[in-house]
Amino acid sequence: MRTPALLFIFLFPALIMAQIAQGGGDLDLPVPEHPCVSPELQDEIEIMLAANRAMLIDQGILPAVPDARSAIQLEWPLRQANGFDQDEWYVTVNFVDLDPSNGIKDYMCNSRSYNGHNGLDYSLWPFWWEMMDDNQVEIIAGAPGVILAKSDNQFDKNCSCTGTWNAVYIQHNDGSVAWYGHMKKNTLTTKPVGASVVTGEYLGLVGSSGCSTNPHLHLELHDDSNKIIEPYAGTCNNTTGNSWWADQKPYYESSINRLTTHGIPPVLDGFCPDEYEANLQNQFDPGDLVYYTAWYRDQQFTSLANFSVKDPTGAVVHSWNQSSPNTYAWSWWWWSYSLPPNAVEGIWTFEATYNGETRVHSFQVGEISSTEDQDLPGIHLGANPVVSDLTVQVSSPGEYTYTLYNLQGLPCLTGSLGQGSHSLPMDHLPIGAYVIRIGEEESGRQMTRQVIRASR
Repeated sequence: MRTPALLFIFLFPALIMAQIAQGGGDLDLPVPEHPCVSPELQDEIEIMLAANRAMLIDQGILPAVPDARSAIQLEWPLRQANGFDQDEWYVTVNFVDLDPSNGIKDYMCNSRSYNGHNGLDYSLWPFWWEMMDDNQVEIIAGAPGVILAKSDNQFDKNCSCTGTWNAVYIQHNDGSVAWYGHMKKNTLTTKPVGASVVTGEYLGLVGSSGCSTNPHLHLELHDDSNKIIEPYAGTCNNTTGNSWWADQKPYYESSINRLTTHGIPPVLDGFCPDEYEANLQNQFDPGDLVYYTAWYRDQQFTSLANFSVKDPTGAVVHSWNQSSPNTYAWSWWWWSYSLPPNAVEGIWTFEATYNGETRVHSFQVGEISSTEDQDLPGIHLGANPVVSDLTVQVSSPGEYTYTLYNLQGLPCLTGSLGQGSHSLPMDHLPIGAYVIRIGEEESGRQMTRQVIRASR
């Protein structure tokens, strides 16, 4: 077999170019005129639940006396639907207001809530309306129980406090009840009232029905005496002595939820569908002006994020840092740079490291090249960038070998390929750019391709 030397002909020193403009900021969530469950709606719901509970007790489905020994341990009530793997996709906006007066006090003695709020609000972020339209985030049962009631068929794209909500209500073995509200209409579980659910079972999709400014889940917990429970254990929580979470998340979950690229800056003028434009773009030409955006959750004052833009060889073309000017529940910031006029064409990466985590977003510069090489027409590479496994489809008979190199020219993976589909594992490799060379043993022909290992 002839084995030509691997040439990294695109390597060149990093070209650091001046930033042209930047923008962004935080979001101010409008304070509702009243809690998202108004006192009137609260009364209606409690009457409905009491009637259904009595019915289910008569039917022998619920016990007359709950089992006080079976304290629940909540699992996280949200997950991404199959086919979605965004790094992070929600932000905690409000906790329970534990101040019985007109003040505001959350479980950590801060004011991350609003007056009279009896639940937890988890908003989709960013691009909440697109995520809702795409059915990206599911609401799931945080603990096993019985469906006590369901409400559906209400308008689900509210961006102000109006109407009523779509919701599912689950009673647990200890008599406590979880309210899952603001669901997308006609997406609720098909199981009827009285049916059992297990932890992690699908209940519906995140929506914005009822008193809601954007797609989010309102999770409200009541104990067996109907007292509001704040499930997070903390200094100022007098509703329970222990956390109701199986694994309580920290008060701040600082992260970059997503990185994106744009041809013009994204616009966020409010929470309604017509008040923001994502303006996403993932294909550019050499010399184009590119806007790079980071979408933060719980960004902390003075916290540092490191950003870089790399060409297909891994060379850093742009780099910058950001020190947060304040603390924000949700925030977004964009920076703009022009690509070099002689930019290497292929898959580029926009990378960020923040709070110990690295995010990578890939975009194309120049025409999108085919995954098929004229010298090896029977070889096809799967989706690129790669999250876990690189798929190689061999449609022609023959024996092939492959080697995956990092940008220092060191082999990371080697092996043989026959006719059929192959999955080459890359999830153990660092995020970044690689080169794969596949050769046909009989003819000595070979193909070389750039491969990007990304986090999503």
